[in-house]
This record gives sequence, structure tokens and C-alpha cells, in this order.
Amino acid sequence: MESLSGKLLVASPRLRDATFGRSVVLVIHHEPQGAFGLVLTRRGDTNLATIWQESIHEPCPLDVPLMIGGPLEGPLLAVHANPGCADHEIMPGIYFTRHRDQIAAILAEESLPLRVFSGYSGWGSGQLEAELEDGSWGVTAATADFVFSDEATLWRRVTRRVADERLVEWLGVRDVPEEPWHN
Repeated sequence: MESLSGKLLVASPRLRDATFGRSVVLVIHHEPQGAFGLVLTRRGDTNLATIWQESIHEPCPLDVPLMIGGPLEGPLLAVHANPGCADHEIMPGIYFTRHRDQIAAILAEESLPLRVFSGYSGWGSGQLEAELEDGSWGVTAATADFVFSDEATLWRRVTRRVADERLVEWLGVRDVPEEPWHN
């Protein structure tokens, strides 16, 4: 299977899982040994400033919502547009970091766009592929617009994109304009 790194997983409407139902996941890394991603549609009950003050004991220079990246615990993680503070480029212009010093630099520079996550999503070898095979997820290319947009409408928007792509494939349409709604 082709790597899904830099893609979005959108939960099928029939996926009723409490963690992943109506979710969109940005796949950060995918290889035969497993996959790692962040849920883009789950805003936490607190903001970054509160967590930052409690753990770093310094004021947070930029207050943003703290997102719940998935059910697995881990350090704070950030998806951002600052190449100077990146561990990894997810796709052109969108970067990932897990290092506190790099996240602090992004916050100090007030670099936006930015999403900060507590927790992450992970799949073992073959697990994500099995979930794709049984129809739990749709897949589409990630864009900065999707990654940094309003989480309240994201699932609906990405679901519509996947449905449109499948319809185009099913109908055998060869040349779809970039913005077909302008025709």
C-alpha cells in the first residue's frame, strides 16, 4: 500500500467509535510497521495557556485551543507552518514538531497557523490497512485549508470532498477543473 503520510482520514458515517466517530485524522507518518496521526476535529476542554502555565511554569505567549490528537498519551505535539521549528515536513508548507523548545519558539514568535495537540492516534502493523479495507475511513489529500480550519465543520467538508472524488472516479471523469463550481 502507498504511504498515507500527509493524507487525511475521514471517519465513515457508520463508524460509531466514541474516539473516532465523525473525526478527521491527519496522518503524520505511515509505513508497513504502523501509522501515527492527529485528530483534527476534537477540541479539548482547556486551552494551551492553562496547560503551559501548569507544566512549564511560564506564561504562554500565544493562547490557542488545545486539541485532543487521539486516545494515546504523549507529549504536546504541534502542526504548524514554521519550517525553522520543524522535526518533519508533513507536506509542503505544513510541519510537525514534538520538541518543547521548538513549540516554545513557535509560541514566542506567535507563528500562525498552529494546532497544538495533547495525545495522538496510532495503528500497529496492518491495523490501519484493515480499517480502510472494511470501509471505516475515507482518504483524501491534506491541504493547509483543511488542517488549520474550523474543526466544527471539518468532518462535513472532508466527507464531501471524499464523496466527490469517489463520484468522479466512478463516473470515469478524466479532466476535473481545480474549482469546478466556477463553471
